[in-house]
Amino acid sequence: MESGLSRILVIGGTGYLGKFVVKASIMMGHPTIVYGRPITPSTNPSKVELHKEFLNMGATIFHGELSEQEKLVSIIQQTDIVISVLGTPQLIEQLKIIDAIKIAGNVK
Repeated sequence: MESGLSRILVIGGTGYLGKFVVKASIMMGHPTIVYGRPITPSTNPSKVELHKEFLNMGATIFHGELSEQEKLVSIIQQTDIVISVLGTPQLIEQLKIIDAIKIAGNVK
């Protein structure tokens, strides 16, 4: 850990609640990683601007899907804390996050 601060991964960080979690984490000085869906031509412009804002604030952003287990495990291995702020419709999808955490083996 850098200077005693936890490295925090926020999954769903560009959503309604997630953006506040990301900003709070960064403002508290934690190295913050955001895992979100890939940017496409049909991505809402406000999400693109939010990504830019997070980058300017010092966050690291990874794009991917929850089904990309190897990528998710690799990112989780770089963190101390995982926070999922996915919406209720993705409740079952969060099992993929739990599986990746178990494989990574470093998050308690």
